[in-house]
Amino acid sequence: MPIFKYKVKDKEGKVLEGKMEASDARTLRKKLDENGYFILEYSEKSSGKDLILNELFSVSKKTSLEDISIFSWQLYTMLNSGLTLTNTLSIIANQTKKQYLKDVFNTVGRRVQEGMSFSEALREHPKVFSRLYVQMVAAGEVGGVLDEMLRRMAVYYEEQAKIRSKVKLAMIYPMFLIIIAVSVVFFLVTFVLPRFKLIFDEMGLVIPWSTRFLLSLSAFLRGNWLMLIVAGLGLYLLAKVYTKTKSGKYRIDTIKLKAPIIGELITKTTAARFAQTLSILVSGGIPILTCLEVVTDVIDNSVVVKVMNKVSAMVGEGKSIAKPLEESKIFPEMVVSMIRVGEETGSLEEMLIKISEFYNREV
Repeated sequence: MPIFKYKVKDKEGKVLEGKMEASDARTLRKKLDENGYFILEYSEKSSGKDLILNELFSVSKKTSLEDISIFSWQLYTMLNSGLTLTNTLSIIANQTKKQYLKDVFNTVGRRVQEGMSFSEALREHPKVFSRLYVQMVAAGEVGGVLDEMLRRMAVYYEEQAKIRSKVKLAMIYPMFLIIIAVSVVFFLVTFVLPRFKLIFDEMGLVIPWSTRFLLSLSAFLRGNWLMLIVAGLGLYLLAKVYTKTKSGKYRIDTIKLKAPIIGELITKTTAARFAQTLSILVSGGIPILTCLEVVTDVIDNSVVVKVMNKVSAMVGEGKSIAKPLEESKIFPEMVVSMIRVGEETGSLEEMLIKISEFYNREV
């Protein structure tokens, strides 16, 4: 019997992780639901051999935002043209070039043919379809507007992909300058300065302390370059391990938010993603507490996640979204003010859309 790894929330909002034997994913979900857990994610545990193979071929299994956007557009177009869901999934699977996605789409199609709902079939593939996607599809099935929900998700992922692409392009030039600057300084210190040392020694000049320091640094780099490379790799691996821990990630995320320029960029990016994701969930008629749970999943910064958990708890007590956001001082004042106005006037969705559009332009 396969073993599944899972991450859930209990009734008090505490995140729990564990493993469980189950005949299939549906049985796993049923067991967790019976125990009163809110499922965040789950996946079948790989064997040691499978784990190594997954690591070696992880690039081929990576699902991009563009992949999900294209899949959603294809689904929307075909369903809107009158094709059945099973036929649509079969056509899309045959047209997909990535073998990993082809297998996923075929599996989803088989599950739907067996009588499983589309959203439940998607839920079995959390690495491809996010909770946001599954929730929107489930809302579309209940409301009989699946094609409209798919259109909204297609637009959402398309916009997310465009923003990510623009940010990456904007980072190329400064990263190029940094690499060139570091390379030039390294070349000067390790190759050019030693030649000057010979000249200084021949002339018997008394050189200032700053020049002596650079010459000593040059000798150290030339004599210990291999050790420095090994030490650098070791520090990098230690940093990776540290950021995987809960306390480590929280501390690093706090530093990121407080860093000049980068902190402002992260704040604006998070505000845009928060507003855009919440707006699309609210428009789907999904309960506000579920909306906030899903929004928390799409935010990567653990400091902001902690704030969102507090927001969910206070909303569960009947309070507004704006109040805990204001107390956290994470998001800009404009975000808090517009959400407060949206809640008071019943136009929260419209205000969230305006917030996301504004901060996407800012980013």
